[in-house]
Amino acid sequence: MRDLHSHFLPNVDDGAKNIEMTKEMLKLAKNNGVTDILFTPHYILDSRYMSDKKSNEEIMLPIKKFAKEEYGINIFLGNEVYCCLEILSILKAGKIATLNNSRYMLIEIPMHSKMNNVKSIFFELISAGIVPILAHPERYTAYYNDMDFFLELRSMGVLLQINITSLVGEYGGHAKKMAKKLLKANLVSFVGSDIHSSHAKTYECIPKVEKILKKLVDANAFIDITENNFARVVRDEEII
Repeated sequence: MRDLHSHFLPNVDDGAKNIEMTKEMLKLAKNNGVTDILFTPHYILDSRYMSDKKSNEEIMLPIKKFAKEEYGINIFLGNEVYCCLEILSILKAGKIATLNNSRYMLIEIPMHSKMNNVKSIFFELISAGIVPILAHPERYTAYYNDMDFFLELRSMGVLLQINITSLVGEYGGHAKKMAKKLLKANLVSFVGSDIHSSHAKTYECIPKVEKILKKLVDANAFIDITENNFARVVRDEEII
């Protein structure tokens, strides 16, 4: 499995606290068959989570080397960007990273309330050549009864990433149900761990998650969601 969404980068957000924890998390990933990981630290404007692209790249450089040499894992850099009106200008200023410098950007929206201008923000990004990937759509409680919202985003060209642990109930029954509903509707393009700590049991659920996925989507979609679409992102290739 390839992991599109994670918080391994040490001491920049609410993820890994130090390099030792990053290494412990990489060991967990290796032991559970994860081969490629996108490090996506939070970027939330006007908050304490505003480490910029340049500083993140500097932190990432030695990690990239030992991740490959010691754990056999390929790692890439991006951000999980909190949606805001200024998102395009922040990108142009070089403060935030798309995923491996591709056209793809991982974006989070408010967890428990609707954001009235989210579609217009996504449209602006798409018009500028950026493909938004909505992080963990199954967790946005305000949209549990609004499937049309996700259908409209997908028709615009927005892609969706679900958290693997949602499928085993970590975020509760509603998130689990929504994740399955999105999968059955063929709206999901990626999975991610959203792992924040070496104490998490996130990667241990991969075998169970793979069985669930295989029941909900066909064989081609399964490979795309768990492997191929990740590769397309880091190679900056088109995803339909």
